[in-house]
Amino acid sequence: MLRCNPLYIQTNDRAYLHRTNHFNGVPQRLGDIKNDIQGHVAELLSKSVNVGGLDRSVNTEDKEKLLEGLKGWGVLDKDYRYRASNETTKHRGFSVFPGGGLMPNEKPSKPLPISEILDSGMWGDIYSNHMTYGHQPTMFQPVGGMGKIGDAFTRECRDMIEFNAKVTKIHQDDTGVTVDYVDSNSPDGATKTIRADWCVCNIHLTVLTQLDINVSKPMKQAMAAVPYDTSYKVGLEFNRRFWEEDEWIYGGLTYTNMPITQIAYPSENMFKDGSGVLLGAYGFGATSYKFNTLTPQERINVALAYGKYIHPQYPKEFRAGTSVVWHRIPWTLGCYGIWSESSREQHYDNLCSIDNRIVLTGEHCSHIPAWQEGAILSGIDAAKRLHKKAKMLG
Repeated sequence: MLRCNPLYIQTNDRAYLHRTNHFNGVPQRLGDIKNDIQGHVAELLSKSVNVGGLDRSVNTEDKEKLLEGLKGWGVLDKDYRYRASNETTKHRGFSVFPGGGLMPNEKPSKPLPISEILDSGMWGDIYSNHMTYGHQPTMFQPVGGMGKIGDAFTRECRDMIEFNAKVTKIHQDDTGVTVDYVDSNSPDGATKTIRADWCVCNIHLTVLTQLDINVSKPMKQAMAAVPYDTSYKVGLEFNRRFWEEDEWIYGGLTYTNMPITQIAYPSENMFKDGSGVLLGAYGFGATSYKFNTLTPQERINVALAYGKYIHPQYPKEFRAGTSVVWHRIPWTLGCYGIWSESSREQHYDNLCSIDNRIVLTGEHCSHIPAWQEGAILSGIDAAKRLHKKAKMLG
């Protein structure tokens, strides 16, 4: 039984969007950018409606309804302009927030010019990262992290698992499958053999294509047709949760054009005293190649050097760090499989099919690559199909 945290927060309007060469390098709240885009677009569209630019698309009655809707949606003034006001401040926040007693009076925040927002490219961060389906539903995570799912399988299936087994060969015939492996902790490196009626294989294709495995030509071609993306992560522990205490950020992600790409804030242990951990860097593809060449400590140092431009508290509050790059892990040699529409059309069904006595599973055998959900759904589907085939054969 896994205990889950209430939710895994993907989107938080209090997190940041950041560009080193825009807004003087000052991080902007995601919600501010989102509201400003909405306001400016509403103003532009209302202008088009008022000059008859949409006469072919909407009638007079619809124009009035559309203008009224745009005024509310974009928080426009009576002249259909998006300007700093008490009303816009209710949506994008204050430059000085309301207080009590003799605290300073609140001050409305000032919307950013649309030209600067467009030039910064932050619009793309919002709509490519925060408005996709994967960021919308309420998400749950096991207490202690996503690795607890694997730990739970290990706990329940320990008697069926051969640990430290490095597979060297997979050979099938008409009656079963033989797998050769070595104990990676054994000093003599002696080869061991195990045989079964069927083989469900979830070895990464980056590794599997280098093994001696006798599968059909279509399966071989499918295995070789899936490249793997490179990726890296850096975890940073700090003496206190300053992102909460100083900046009111509880969960969510900050995006930047610096090589660290993003900073993710923990969704658990909010308001807890003492240390806290951030995902201080997480990148894919070309941006990760340089990180792959660094030592773990060097990656930590780089993440700290860049991250302080978003959170100046980094140098003072840093406590410890850790890092991983998937291309340098010998049993994965990559992070996740990359499919294109054409490669899926040509190879996906062959990769997922039962090849005589062997069936493959894993995130690479799913339409949700890089996610544990894809790997688990792939395994469930393969088990069902294999069970059906085994029953047919008696």
